Parts: sequence; structure tokens; C-alpha cells
Amino acid sequence: MIRLTCALLLICLSAAAEWPHEKSDLKPDPKATFGSLENGLRYVILPNAEPPGRASIRIYMDVGSLMEEDDQQGMAHYLEHMAFNGSRHFPGGEMVEYFQRLGMGFGADTNAHTSFKETVYMLELPKVEASMLGEGMQLFRDYLDGMALGEKDIDKERGIILSEKLSRDSIDYRTMLEGYKFALPDSLLPNRLPIGTEETIKTMQRSRFVEFYNKWYTPKRTVIVAVGDFKDVEAVKAEIEKNFKDAKPVGTDAEDPNLGKISAGRGLIAKLHTEMEAKAVDISVEMLRPAKNKPDSVATRREKMVRDLADEMINQRLSKLAKAENAPFISGESYSYEYLEFVEVIGIMGQCAPDQWKATLTLLESEIRRAVQHGFTDAEFEEAKASLLKTVELRAAQADSRKSRDLASGLVSILAAKKVITHPADDLARVKEALASLKKDECHAALAETWKGDDVQIFVGGNLKLEGDAAEQIKTVYNDSKAKPVEAPVQEETAAFAYTEFGTPGKIIHQAVESDLELTMATFENNVRVNIKPTPFEKGTVRVTLNFGGGKLSTPAGQQGIIPFAQSTFIMGGLKEHSVDDIRRIFASKSVGTDFSVGDEAFMLSGRTTPADLEAQLQLLTAYMTAPGYREEAQRQFQKNLEPMYVQLQHTAEGIMADKVVAFIHSDDPRFGFPPITTMQKRNLGELAAWLQKPLTEEYLEVSIVGDVEPKAVLDAVAKTLGALPKRAAEKPKFEKERSVPFPQGPVTKDMPFDTEIPKAIAAMYWPTNDMLDIKRTRRLSLLGSVLDDRLRIKVREELGETYSPACYHVASDTFTGYGYMTAMIECKPEQAASITELVIKIAAEVAEGPITDDEFERAQKPLMTQVEQMRRDNRYWSQNVVRNPQEHPERIEWAKNMLTDFQGITKEELQGLAKEFLMANRAVAVKVLPKEKK
Repeated sequence: MIRLTCALLLICLSAAAEWPHEKSDLKPDPKATFGSLENGLRYVILPNAEPPGRASIRIYMDVGSLMEEDDQQGMAHYLEHMAFNGSRHFPGGEMVEYFQRLGMGFGADTNAHTSFKETVYMLELPKVEASMLGEGMQLFRDYLDGMALGEKDIDKERGIILSEKLSRDSIDYRTMLEGYKFALPDSLLPNRLPIGTEETIKTMQRSRFVEFYNKWYTPKRTVIVAVGDFKDVEAVKAEIEKNFKDAKPVGTDAEDPNLGKISAGRGLIAKLHTEMEAKAVDISVEMLRPAKNKPDSVATRREKMVRDLADEMINQRLSKLAKAENAPFISGESYSYEYLEFVEVIGIMGQCAPDQWKATLTLLESEIRRAVQHGFTDAEFEEAKASLLKTVELRAAQADSRKSRDLASGLVSILAAKKVITHPADDLARVKEALASLKKDECHAALAETWKGDDVQIFVGGNLKLEGDAAEQIKTVYNDSKAKPVEAPVQEETAAFAYTEFGTPGKIIHQAVESDLELTMATFENNVRVNIKPTPFEKGTVRVTLNFGGGKLSTPAGQQGIIPFAQSTFIMGGLKEHSVDDIRRIFASKSVGTDFSVGDEAFMLSGRTTPADLEAQLQLLTAYMTAPGYREEAQRQFQKNLEPMYVQLQHTAEGIMADKVVAFIHSDDPRFGFPPITTMQKRNLGELAAWLQKPLTEEYLEVSIVGDVEPKAVLDAVAKTLGALPKRAAEKPKFEKERSVPFPQGPVTKDMPFDTEIPKAIAAMYWPTNDMLDIKRTRRLSLLGSVLDDRLRIKVREELGETYSPACYHVASDTFTGYGYMTAMIECKPEQAASITELVIKIAAEVAEGPITDDEFERAQKPLMTQVEQMRRDNRYWSQNVVRNPQEHPERIEWAKNMLTDFQGITKEELQGLAKEFLMANRAVAVKVLPKEKK
């Protein structure tokens, strides 16, 4: 069974009306208020001030696909859709529009999801006021027992559900399903995937919806979660009680279904599932047993921590082994978890090329056995402990600036897992105490204990075919590996970081403060420019980005593919004195990061750190600027990943979009898309070093630092690192020729066929616009994109039921002259692609011809304003859009200053004028990504 994906790792919550902390020695978050009503419904309220004046509310239903009967497969998810199709207080076709008028966007602020054992409905309230909270709770009450479930609405939704099923169909999904069947054949899970079957989606009748709804949507299976800037918790409690106190089940509360059993006594078993379009071969070696379901407590959390540390130490080894010369596998992972209160999974998995499956399976078996027999080294143990402590410390430092949206969803997950809602500060104290007495032998013993037993299952899935009895061949390789002895791991020492001194600290020659934005801008004597924006939005977090050189504008001719090669290998190449694994171990106790990308107009080196570790972060980034390693292991990893990457690029609709379509809409400029694999294989570290030599050492450099910082301390740290480097260029070349990237001119339709077994197409429409430099036009085009997106949602999804999720938005470049476009993308059946393309172009032309109604304008503008206000309280916005090179681009400062007032001042007439200018049918560029017809 390939390891279960994170999206499905939410466990169940019983219908019992007690809270986990009531029978635990763990104390709950002191800010949380817990309560329950006489009918069994429970609620938790957590005041949280970020963002101010807003709230995130959830209604958790202990209901999922496991509750379905054979003829109801897909019912729980289908019912989630029906919640948006009319209820007691919100007529069908008006619910989404009603909340848009209040400032909530469909998908962004009003959404839901369904899994095996849960259905969760979400609302993001733009204001914490009694009327809006009341309307949110009224809607949640309607979800509980007021859905209309109109027969016509059920029938209309079938096409949308089938489109969503199609959008989920993939090689990975099919492999996951086969993994369930192999691992848990005597359980309900393989026959209850939440999306359901095509047959049941097409045939389920209203009476079965009503039966399922009445049986499972009951107060005892309901939890309300409210997180937000609440000044009066009692008022929130009152609103919950007012809306839910009279809710009653239609019948008696149903018991949870029997999930079956874990198949025991099977010994060593194996299965090969062949999918020739898979990007690689995935191998998992697992042991399954019934879940222990221990109550959440200090002891059980310590036990889980000990076992997790063992996995972490094995993963350290796998990371290093994957980079070794002649390593047979691409990546690997050790894991252990309980799932659905049903099964405990202990496993190790690896990914490899088809011709390396035997060597990879041998490696996985021998590495687990090595750890079980010989345990871990001191260096591995210290790194794992330091890494865990660092993570828990960061959570505690950031506790007061957590976003309500994230907290609300997190609380649902914790409750669903029957865990206690604890505060990060208490978690830190408990982890510190546990680590202080922990010995590596305890992790060794925990690992060995879980790997005891003879029931081992090996699942091999991917682009591999074997002649004859595949299962016997797999078992033979495994048994042959078991027969060979394994040696103890080599003891290692953790080196000191070699890059802490960079010369005489630099001097500042110019410094200014943009008071309106609290933005400090300084220039050092060596022409390094620094921009600092203190914010309260992420306490304990600092984002650092180095923007240098010309990025894509400086791409060398004749080296197509050098951009993805650079992004994949530069960090993996480590430093001259340290490999990337050495760096991970050296900085295990510190919060530092490294990421490298080739931006449109600059290279970017970035990291995320804490105020205490800022100097270490700057030392690490400066080391990459001055002593990149360009180690061969980076190129080996890149080469091993090429075949899997190109399988995805050539045999999935998403891959064609990322490659061929991106190249097409950039007029086949070699800086966009991917070259043939034979060309990509020619790229090498020598070329990369030659390309980056001047940008790293000589060319224009601006540093952006955003977050929980004090400007003087930042400048002192920069002076000792980047400010101490040799002098750099004071300005950047104009790159006028390199900024020219023409957009294809419409009207044109282009088909892009590809080989695949998945019957899924994408219809993508584009209308060329212009670049970002006219910011007023760009903002209005963004709002126009929201209008068109909503028109498509209503016409294509709601009225016709043709597709699951049309998406429309505007893109404008701040680098390439005149380059921008409006786009609409829709996944669909191949036979629908032509008609949907025509329909979307027609709808866009109708928007152009007008009128855009007052209601459409309001329903687009209000959610957009909510998003803009939220964005301004997000460090990513400041780091990526304002503090990124404002000395090179001073207009970004003005853009930040006038953003709110400019968006508020947009008129419907302005949008109508832009629609007429850009959205006419004769300007449309359409692309259909289509599976080739089978002969």
C-alpha cells in the first residue's frame, strides 16, 4: 500500500459527547472555551486576533464515505455539494451569491471537503459582528438539517460530480486504489473512496439522499469550531445555542460502521501494479496491524515522539544514500502512523527507475534491518532531537500570530483525531522535558518493537512490467536481501560551519525610511542594497530574500533547459566545504532555510528564519553566494529525476500545460517550457557555474528582509555578511531586447494531443492584455477576471453542469514588455473540449458586449477587497511584491501605498471598457490539451 496521502490522514471522532482533555493529563489551550448542548452538539470557541476583526468558523460532521452502503458510494461527498444547492434559509442558486455580497468568495471563503470519516464546511467571515456571525451559524444549521435536496438540483449536480471524479483520475490515484485493495482486502476502505463510482453517481435517487442525510447528519455527530477576533465569547456561545439548541435527530443515532478487519497471518506477500504512464516505480515495504487507539496523554505523545525520531533518523540516512554515486533510488521515506482508529501502518518506501527496482527493494530491506539490528549513531540522534526541538520552539514563538483560518482547520483535525487541543507553549515545555531524559537506545527499541512479526507486504507500483509470477520475483529479491548480513552505521562527527567570517564589516553610505510603509532602505559601500520591513504578522519569523543578477533575462543562448537545471541543482550542490546533508546536520538546531530560483528579472536566494537565527541565516546565504559547491551529487540527482519528470510532462494534461502550453503562450521563447530530454541531459554543472559566476560575485544585489525584526539589528548582521563582500554593480543592465516576449495573436485555436490512458482534457483560453506597469489597468483587469470567473461558474458549472471547477484570472508581467493575459481553464472530457472552448469564448464576448450588472460588479469587488486586506497582513505579499527590489523599482512603494484606495475606487464602467478592449472573440487564443484517440 503506497503511503496514504496527507489529504486522507484525518481520523475519526466518535459520537460520544465528551472532550479528549476530560480524560487526559494534558491540559487544553487555556484560551479555548468548550461546550455542548443537551442534544449532544459540541462547540469550541478560540479567540484569536490575527487577522483583526475577522473570524473563521467550521462545522465538522462525523460523517464520511465509510457510512455509505454499496448503492450509495459517493453519497457523502455528493451531499456536501448539495449543501450549496439550496436550504431552509438560502434558496438554490442564491447561496453563493448571497455570501459574495457580504465579501466572501466562492472557494476562497466558502468551501467544504469530504473524506472517509468526515465532512467539514468552512466559512471565512470578513467581519466579526453579530449579524454576520448569526448568518454564518444559520447557514451551518441549514447544513445540519435544512438542506433542500431538490430532485432537479440533485440531477443537475451529477455532471459536476462526474467532472470532479474525472479531474481526480490519475495514475497516482489508480495506484493508490490498488494499494488499498492489496493492503486491506478484508476492510471497507477499498470500496468506499470518497468520490464514489460512476454508476452510483449517475443513479442515486433523492430518497437515498434523504435516508443518508437523516441517518448521519445528527447533533451528536456535529462540532462547531469558531476562531476569530471575538471580544465577547459569551455572545458567540449564545449565537450557537440560539441556532442549534432545538436541533434533533430524525431517528435514533446510528452506530459507526464496522470497517472490517486487518488481514493477519498472510506472511510475506507481494504485488506488482503496472502503470506504464507512471513517472517511476514506487516500492513500499509495510507491516499492518490493528490500531492501538491509546487515549491522548503525556505518555502517548512521548511514545509517538520516540518512534517519530526513529523514522527521522532513518530518513537522514536515506537522504544521504540517495545522493551517493550509483545510488539505485531517487528518494525514500520511513514512516509509522495509525489511521482511522483502524490500522497501524509501519513502513518504508522508495522511488526508483524501472531497471533499479531490485536494488532499491534490497536497499529498503537492508536499511530497515540495519537500524533494527544496530540502532543509530550519536550524530543522527543529536540531529533528530535538535530538529524536533527547533520545530516546536518555532511553533511556540509564532503562537500569538497564527492565522484564524489555519487555526480553525487545525482544530478540526485535532478534534477529528481525538486529540487534546494544547497550546504550543505547553507543547514546548513537555517536549523539552521529554528530550532531556531521552536516550537513543529508546528510539532503537521502539523501532525494533514495531518491526517485529512475519506479516510483511511489499507493494510495487509504477512503470514496471515483469514476465511470469511477479509476486514471487519480488519476494525472492526481498528474501535474498534478508539473507545477507548488514553492518552497523559508521559513527560521524558534526563539523563546525566553515563560513562565518567574510571580511571587514561593510559601511552604510545611504539610509532612508519610507515612513508610510515603515520601510527602511539602505545602501552599503559595496553597493549591496538592503530593504527592511518589520511586521507583526508572523511573530518569531523572518523572511530573507537575495535578488541578484538578471535571472531569465540573462539566460545564455544555446543552453535550453539551463533554468530548470539551475533550480534543481544549485542548492543540492551544497558548499565547497559542506554537502547539503552536512549543512542540514550543522544547522539542525537553528531555524534556517535555503531556496534558489531563477526569477524573470533576477536570481533569488531565500530563507526563512527567526530573529535569533537571522545572522546564521545570512551566513548561510552569503556562503552560497561566495562558495557554491556544484557537487556532482546534485547533477546525479537531477539526471535520476529526468525520466520521471518527462513522463509527467508528456503523459499528463497538467504536464502538457506546464511545458507545451507555457512555451506556446510565450511564442516558443526557449526560456519557457522544457527542451527535449536529450537536450536537458546535456546540461551540466560547468555551464551552471559559468552562468552564475558574475551574478553571484559582481552583479546588482538587493536584499529584502521582512518580519519580526528590528532594523538596526538587521543592518548590523548584513554588514558582517553581505555587506563585507567585494564591491558589486551599482545598477542593472536594461535588457531591452531580452524583455521582448510576444503573445500569440488571436483568433487562433491550437490542439495539443498527447498519449495517455486517462480520459481527461483541458480547455484553456487566453486573451492577450498588457504588462503590469500601468498598475491601475492591471488592478482593474484583475477585478474583471473575477467577474468573468463568476460568469463562467454560473453558466458553465451551475446552469449546464458541464464542469467541476472553471478557473479564470489575469496575469501581468512586471518584467516582459507588454506581456499579460486573461485566462480561463477548464478540465473536461475530451469530447467536451471543443464545445466548452466555444462556450467560454462566447461568454467572454458577452461580458465584453455588456452589460456587467451592478450585482456582478458588487459580488466581484467585495470578496476581492476582503482578499486585498488579508494580503496586506501577509508577509509573503510584502516580501514578494513591495520589499523585493524597491530601490531598483521605486514604483512598488507607490503601488503599496495606493493599493487599497485604488481598488476601492474601481468603477463598473472601467471594467466594461477593458472588457470591450480585450475580451472580444476575435482576440481569443484557445488551446485544447487532448488525449490522442486510441486506434
